[in-house]
Amino acid sequence: MADRALYLRIADEIAGDIRSGVLAEGRPVPSTRQIVRDWGVAMATASKVIGALRAAGLVEAVPGSGTVVRRQDERAAGTARRPPAGERARRTGLTQREIVEAAVRIADTDGLPLVTMRRVAVALDVSTMALYRHVPNRGELTLRMADSVFAGVRLPEIPMTAWRRRLDTVAHLFWTILSRHPWAAEVFSMSRPQLLPNVLPLAEWSLSTLRAMGFDAHDMLCTHINLFGHVRSMALVRLAEAQAEEDTGMSADNWMRHQGGDLRRWESAAGLGYVVREEFDFDLDTVFEYGLQRLLDGVDARRRALGLPG
Repeated sequence: MADRALYLRIADEIAGDIRSGVLAEGRPVPSTRQIVRDWGVAMATASKVIGALRAAGLVEAVPGSGTVVRRQDERAAGTARRPPAGERARRTGLTQREIVEAAVRIADTDGLPLVTMRRVAVALDVSTMALYRHVPNRGELTLRMADSVFAGVRLPEIPMTAWRRRLDTVAHLFWTILSRHPWAAEVFSMSRPQLLPNVLPLAEWSLSTLRAMGFDAHDMLCTHINLFGHVRSMALVRLAEAQAEEDTGMSADNWMRHQGGDLRRWESAAGLGYVVREEFDFDLDTVFEYGLQRLLDGVDARRRALGLPG
């Protein structure tokens, strides 16, 4: 009960800022991580705060922007239309696709950890139990979410002999999808691969390319795992950087400048001192591309060492 009173008090404080105009229409409200940091509460409590603000019709989730203040006319209309929770009729005709799409929207705005069966049910205005008739558990839901974001991906026509272009293309397709949906990188496993219908054609493209080059199963799998491990690991770096930027309010470049005083103590060091003195644009797309091309250079070197045709 004390926890409930606390989240309501925090929600009332944020609601007061919205009504007074301190938080203007369309502006982001404090994220769950910011609420955890500023009010010193648990993540579950912070999630309840956002849920209370949504239930009051004060905020809405906007893909790419997070949770923002709703426009005043929308808030008024929402209040007029929405009957008390106890009188609201639950919707019917739920589909698995709707559940997955709602979960993806939550993950895109607030991150994968905040995708719970209860929260998805609230977003769809159904009971939590209604979800289990379509998705057996949260683990299965996250797999379907990750698979859904690859739906519609089309591989171009590239001859099997152009092996480097084929591997480069499929790696970039993965990178593009994981850049749009960074949370999906948390779902994929390289040691225990999941058989996801929309992802399997991409894996087949990579493995068939390596087989056509003449590699045996050992070289094929080692190459494939390292290639997609690079994509996934860099996507996780991007996800961590986005979280750090939200928590600190500083980009990676700004953080490096802020830490400049501490780093300058290493200026006399041969390696670290050199890079401290040089300008470096911390762009993850550039770092990803560098690593990918060096991996493909290694594949080419292995091909030549085995005497395989190019």
